[in-house]
Amino acid sequence: MELFKSDTCTVDYVEDRLMVQYNRTMQAEEFREGLLEAFRFAMKHHVKQWLFDLRNIGKLSEEEETWLQVQLFPQIMMHLGTGNHVALVVDENCYHDMIKESGLLGLKSYNSFIIINTFCDIQDAINWLDHRQSECA
Repeated sequence: MELFKSDTCTVDYVEDRLMVQYNRTMQAEEFREGLLEAFRFAMKHHVKQWLFDLRNIGKLSEEEETWLQVQLFPQIMMHLGTGNHVALVVDENCYHDMIKESGLLGLKSYNSFIIINTFCDIQDAINWLDHRQSECA
């Protein structure tokens, strides 16, 4: 089910997860708009799984990363509680750069509120989310 669509972003609710896809680089306001729409839906429907498809925009800017860390993720923790899973899908070059910068373990974040994992293959990300969902069932 399509929840939001703009020139740069679509947000869909598919198989108990929110899928946020960006089709090109955008301004910070456009980046936030789709995510805020997804967050409102997640609060209303208690959605715990997120798939961010960032392959077409390359690496997030420092401003976008900061907004996720300071604004969106704390809101998710406060309003959705524990057990939220976020799969980030980036393009292959970005993925390899991230591994060089922080190592493979640096692409994952584990706490009881938001569990994040980074991928360069969308099917791997979907499989990871499916596995998390089956563990929680």
